[in-house]
Amino acid sequence: MRLPARFTPHPEAVRFVPFFIGINLIGGVHLLFFPAWLSSIGFGATTIGLLMGSMNLLRVVSGPALGVAADAFAARRLAIICLMSLAAASYAGYAAFTSVALVVLFSFTSSGAFSAIGPLLEGITLKAAVQSGFDYGRVRLWGSMAFVAMNFIGGSLIAARGVAIFPWIVTAAGTLALAASFILPADRDVPHDGHAAVVRRQAWALMRQPLFLLFVATTGIAQACQSFYYAFGTLNWQAHGYSGNLIGLLWALGVVAEIILLMFSSRVVARLGPTRLLAVGAGCGLVRWTALAFSPPLWLLLPIQCLHAGTFCAAHLGAMYFILRAVPHQLVGTAQSVYGAVTIGVFFTIGQYASGHLFASVGSLGYLAMTASSAVALLLALALGRMWNGGTIAIETTEP
Repeated sequence: MRLPARFTPHPEAVRFVPFFIGINLIGGVHLLFFPAWLSSIGFGATTIGLLMGSMNLLRVVSGPALGVAADAFAARRLAIICLMSLAAASYAGYAAFTSVALVVLFSFTSSGAFSAIGPLLEGITLKAAVQSGFDYGRVRLWGSMAFVAMNFIGGSLIAARGVAIFPWIVTAAGTLALAASFILPADRDVPHDGHAAVVRRQAWALMRQPLFLLFVATTGIAQACQSFYYAFGTLNWQAHGYSGNLIGLLWALGVVAEIILLMFSSRVVARLGPTRLLAVGAGCGLVRWTALAFSPPLWLLLPIQCLHAGTFCAAHLGAMYFILRAVPHQLVGTAQSVYGAVTIGVFFTIGQYASGHLFASVGSLGYLAMTASSAVALLLALALGRMWNGGTIAIETTEP
């Protein structure tokens, strides 16, 4: 029996799915248990915070540099394979060595690698989706499902065997992702003589474009609004007496809402467009963070968690499709890397640092700072929509 066309996996899309699963398996265990593992091998709270902050700041430099290099040589797939090899080797290093110096080294190398892996993957997936006619969101949702699955699988394994098993879990996930990187499609760009020099000049010109800078500021602030939630959401719910299982379900509910939006992302993007999606994400933040600031009852908290589809996913889709439509195709890796570096390395790091002081002083009312940030992001998204004509940013291709 032959499946209807809408249920038949696109052969090009299938090549991306295993790698999205692999890197989100890594994220699903790393985000939750890396600090706990560091603590178990003797890192103090201050040292953990310093290390994680330094890893984020490293992304500000390494992400754009690696993205520009991958674009310049039209070698995005090769770059992903090499960087994933470095990350997988770093995770294996966690399993083999626990000295402070080596753990710090492996943390920097894995963070530096991932500063470009994710952006490059998003870039080549979006380009392939447009060129081959498959739905980007329906590929991306496999990563979200893998992230949720690893939350539960990793949590169960660590509950049964202790946090010492963390390096082995992340090494296994890293090995899977490395194997999956070899089936990613090859780059379709064909570099010509002088291509690398031209792309480097274009990349520098792009990073000075007012429209692109406004986009980076908008998306950076929009995503930094998540920082208080990621850093202290669990602690805040624990303070209100919620059990660990219930907290896990609340986190999962947000990602399930994200997956549902991704299932229909092509229709949503076609109807709203990138800048309106950014505005929707910021608008959802106004509602979500204000409600969480006042510790709503559980019956109200459940639908509030579903707004994660807006605060994260709508904003992410808006950013991805803005880059796809506004940035010249040969600079997509550069733009994705700058977006990732500034969002995580600058705005998110600042947000997490501020969140610590807010939670210590005012508890859940610290979410109101995220409400204010969402208001700024909304205004910037509306300004971006007025400035952008929907076309590609003009980039000078010759020497001045």
